[in-house]
Amino acid sequence: MMPAMQVVQALAAQAVAGGRRYRIAVSPSVLTPELLATLSRGEGFWGEAQLFLADTLFEGCCATPASTRARFAALGLRPGQLHADVADHCDPVRAAAAYEQQLRAVFALGPQGVPRFDAVVLRPGALAELPDDSARLAVATWSAARRRRYVTLTPAVIQNAVLILGG
Repeated sequence: MMPAMQVVQALAAQAVAGGRRYRIAVSPSVLTPELLATLSRGEGFWGEAQLFLADTLFEGCCATPASTRARFAALGLRPGQLHADVADHCDPVRAAAAYEQQLRAVFALGPQGVPRFDAVVLRPGALAELPDDSARLAVATWSAARRRRYVTLTPAVIQNAVLILGG
């Protein structure tokens, strides 16, 4: 059996070979230096990749936290490849609505469409905290374990991914 990160790399290689962008949603907390090194080993992996957040802590009235931005900066992504500023609103519900609009635009989705990520890499416990909201793509929710609000993708989006790791 192939290790999970090798599967992620194989999917990326297939996407690049097929002439399309590789779209991955990641919980920022799983972006360890080891994972980033593994992901960046694939030939052309980040050249056409689109990186989204699977969930992010809501800091309120600020852009994506500096620690998360620093993790992404190590990847050397060009503008337009990183879709991370979901918490640029003072209200988490508005942040989730803005993120949903961004997902619909990037994936060219209609009102009922659901994005299809090549991979979703989640932090431990993320799946158990997801609210059951099939009408939305992204929502604001509360994590009792983390004692924080955060913006997250909904189960419909995560379950539509080609590959789901963690959770």
